[in-house]
Amino acid sequence: MKAIKYFFAGALMLGISAHTMAQDVKSQIDAITKVIVDNKGNAAAVKDAVKEYLKVNKKNAEALAGLGRAYLDIKDQANALKYADMAIKANKNSAAGYLLKGDMAAQNDDGGEAAMWYQTATQFDPKNPQGYIKYARVYQKVDAAGAEEMLRKLTSIDPSYPVDAEIAHMYYANNKFAKALENYQKVDKAKLEDDKLTEYALAAYFLGKSEASLEASEYGAAKYPRSAGLNRLSFYNHTDLKNYDKALQFADALFNRSDSAKFVGRDYLYYGHALKGGGKYAEAIESFKKTYELDNTQNDVLKLISDSYLEKKEHDNAVEYLKKFIATQDKKKASDYTAMAKIYLDLAEQCLDQAEKEKALLKADQAYADMAVDMPNNEDYASYQRAHIHHMINGDIKKGAAKPYYEKYIELLEPKAERSNAENTTLAEAYNYLSVYYIQNDNVAKAKEYAAKLQGIQPDNETAKQILAL
Repeated sequence: MKAIKYFFAGALMLGISAHTMAQDVKSQIDAITKVIVDNKGNAAAVKDAVKEYLKVNKKNAEALAGLGRAYLDIKDQANALKYADMAIKANKNSAAGYLLKGDMAAQNDDGGEAAMWYQTATQFDPKNPQGYIKYARVYQKVDAAGAEEMLRKLTSIDPSYPVDAEIAHMYYANNKFAKALENYQKVDKAKLEDDKLTEYALAAYFLGKSEASLEASEYGAAKYPRSAGLNRLSFYNHTDLKNYDKALQFADALFNRSDSAKFVGRDYLYYGHALKGGGKYAEAIESFKKTYELDNTQNDVLKLISDSYLEKKEHDNAVEYLKKFIATQDKKKASDYTAMAKIYLDLAEQCLDQAEKEKALLKADQAYADMAVDMPNNEDYASYQRAHIHHMINGDIKKGAAKPYYEKYIELLEPKAERSNAENTTLAEAYNYLSVYYIQNDNVAKAKEYAAKLQGIQPDNETAKQILAL
């Protein structure tokens, strides 16, 4: 008795009286479905409610199929089949019973039988789009072109039906984002609901097409301003396009003015990027830390925190987080040593005290010295950078602070059979330094040796010409 009262209470909440029940099938289906789902497995509890429901709907195919679908929701296929057969008997020209049988087969992972029932639905009730749509969804993974062809038939039945949107949705559900985007772009965005606009924007986003994604997401966010998905995508896309002010506006909309928004680490990661891009480094650091707190597998965030501290000129913190980042890496990367050197080079620029400046430069030099030892394939690059750093420590070429590092660079680069233009340019730089060094130290023969090599790379180099003319 409790269930039947529940059924009628549900019906009344939906504004349904006994007299109007037969006319408002969807509301009745919603009410009886709630009764059946809430009393799953308790046949006695739903018996009276089902009996009353059938009194009103025993000849209504849609209502009977709806009752069967409620049982399908709790995986009671025996009752689902019973009411599917009753629906077909009540009206064989209604798609409802055939669609239910197709859904039963789909629940059993029998795609072939499901497709057969969906196709039957299109034959008996050709104006009902669900048969075409469900058939296409069954076949989309094995025959996407055939599934699309089935959906295209809807155009001849109902020219106003948004076929391209349905085809796009089918491809999106099958992770075929290029085809999904292609078809969504054929549709007037004004005709798309928020879920389809979100798919449209996501398909473009997954393809790396930020501008196309933004066009859809920003249009959708204007139409549905409390949509978390559309605000999120607008926020992400503006961040990727480096429109940081706009990105932060949509971040605010996501975090503070979106319905049913659940936040994930990626949201805070993007928020950190947008804040960092907008010069709000302290806030960016907090957002990146929140990302790492939610997902400590996001090791790259530690590098972003280090970079943000570097922007704030908090060099000790930048070093601390860079070391934490490096400790998470499975193998050494040249970029890690370069990043460490960059922090100390930046610190050197800030130092007014010469001794402190030299101390910072030597730490930058040590980063490249470690690179040369730990990554022998990068020893040439490390030597070249060390030459620059030692020249910064002592710019008097006669003293030759950079000399051993340029010599090492030459030793490593000269044997290469083929060199890039960039390598030839840096090699010429090394020859030039050594030419001048030897001239200033009165070793003309050695100076000419390097000047000849320099002229071999840069025939018009004035330094080479002057030394060779001596």
